Amino acid sequence: MKKIVLWMLALSALGVNAAVKLPGIFSDHAVLAKKAKVPVFGKADPGEKVVVEFNKQKRETVAGQNGKWRVDLNLADSPEGPFELKVNNIVIKDVIVGEVWLCSGQSNMQYALSGSIGRKEECAKPIGSRFRCFNVKRNSSKVPLEEVGGKWVYATSTYSPSFPGVGYFFGKKLLAEINRPVGLINASWGGTDITAWISWEAISENKAALARSKKKDAANLPKRERVKPTRLYNAMIYPLFPYALNGTIWYQGERNARNAHEYADLTRAMVALWRKNFEFSEMPFYWCSLAAYNPKTSDPNAPSNWARLREQQTLALNVPFTGQAILTDAGESHNIHPRDKKTPGERLAAIALANVYGKKVPFAGPSATGFTRKGNKIVITFKDIEGGLVSVVPSEYAYDTRGKNGRPKSAKIVRNSPDTQVEGFAICGKDGKYFWADEAVIDGDTVIVSSAKVAEPVGVRYAWAQNPTASLYNKAGFPAVPFQKKDIAK
Repeated sequence: MKKIVLWMLALSALGVNAAVKLPGIFSDHAVLAKKAKVPVFGKADPGEKVVVEFNKQKRETVAGQNGKWRVDLNLADSPEGPFELKVNNIVIKDVIVGEVWLCSGQSNMQYALSGSIGRKEECAKPIGSRFRCFNVKRNSSKVPLEEVGGKWVYATSTYSPSFPGVGYFFGKKLLAEINRPVGLINASWGGTDITAWISWEAISENKAALARSKKKDAANLPKRERVKPTRLYNAMIYPLFPYALNGTIWYQGERNARNAHEYADLTRAMVALWRKNFEFSEMPFYWCSLAAYNPKTSDPNAPSNWARLREQQTLALNVPFTGQAILTDAGESHNIHPRDKKTPGERLAAIALANVYGKKVPFAGPSATGFTRKGNKIVITFKDIEGGLVSVVPSEYAYDTRGKNGRPKSAKIVRNSPDTQVEGFAICGKDGKYFWADEAVIDGDTVIVSSAKVAEPVGVRYAWAQNPTASLYNKAGFPAVPFQKKDIAK
């Protein structure tokens, strides 16, 4: 009889252990955000009691009728650890408290440190256990999922190469400046449209995008399900809700350049959706403006869907607590995946350091704020000049740093306006035909632009090309934001 009782008790214990489940994001070596509300959540049998313990905090709840349960920890004043996270009989080891950032987008975010410039140097001096990454297993689904695959790893010589390159340099900079552990959650997949990363409800806020998405959803794409609307949101983002984050960095847009006019609306919808479901209404959301790509052009009227996409990215900055890293000087003309991931990572980190962590550091390039027409000249006023405007014209640009197929790694710059102080400006008259400026002069916080071929200018462009040759920076070293302005009055 005694043996039967013991056997039944053992079965009962096994049942409890098996019933309580946590998403894969809660696993050994996890990083929890140093915040006042940190949800711990999962599933269990309906009505089952769930006890969560972490560094002397104890929270209890009961699984609902749908089996879901959740408790919130207060880690605002928590030391970094490591600690154990206990959920009933489940023990998650080596959990630390720090800054948690989601890294998402398409291939230039997916692009790992293993292929980035500087990989050997970084792996030779591994950062270690205070810098960790969870690479979300790439998956797609027609319906929202509750589980996500992946594991947390340290920034060691073995695992650092698997970190997203942009995220690696972003997180490394944060760790060095704020001296707090950093955890990256990498949910990215190459070749994907922004609509793959949001819900149908969010897509429907733009009629053109909705019509396009419905057509794509109905297409027979058995080997490219990931490009279909909502698929990656359902499988790689939804299962993370509401894991506590400190912010998101995003590198995507190449796939949307052909439909650039939709992008600002879709970005706003995505930010609102993610903020709502991560329960963080002011979540910092910082993105990379598209890097330079494709051959250089000497035609100031050359069509550029990448320039239009960059314009849309800038327009989306009217959403509070957003920011962008300008990368017109950090691409490769014949490689859509530039291997310099340090520049975008550190520029994104500068935005976070200034706006999230209160560091008094420059974080943005000059941005045009005003346009005045004076005779045959246009005077453009800039903000974020950080000590003053400067012109930096490099002698070379990156061609293909992989050096594949006999291609050169760099090529010589051929200026379109060789006699100007600042390269990259073009102006037009009422006919809308642009000419390169033969005068572009810095005067305080303004640039004065003119062309002998345009007597009555009404429009001006800067860095308006797939791969622009442009030289305006501030003294802090940040490049100016590309723009196009039409219908400038006297």
